[in-house]
Amino acid sequence: MTDFVYQAELELIEQSDSRVELSLTIPENLYYFQGHFPQAPILPGVAQLDWVMNYLTQYFATDREKLVSVDALKFQHIVRPGYQVTLTLEQVKANKYAFSYFSSHGQHASGKVVFA
Repeated sequence: MTDFVYQAELELIEQSDSRVELSLTIPENLYYFQGHFPQAPILPGVAQLDWVMNYLTQYFATDREKLVSVDALKFQHIVRPGYQVTLTLEQVKANKYAFSYFSSHGQHASGKVVFA
């Protein structure tokens, strides 16, 4: 039986008051690859969004319970096991944050998260 992990391997690249850049190495045994899809696993968008929310809480002390909306959400390219992606989180207003996932494979996802 395989031991699954729920998070990517994380490395902080850069941090300021309004911006955080993280390097995420996507492990082969990531739980979210289970059944999504067995022959060609991809990282579900819901997992990517959950990580955004977790890291916003960790680095900007946001409150998930005060989430109002996720705007301009786009998934451009799939994320596969073994990819190394960069996640950028940027505060654009007091209650609004932009995020983007990108790697050598291109832009993977982007959007904005708004809190009350």
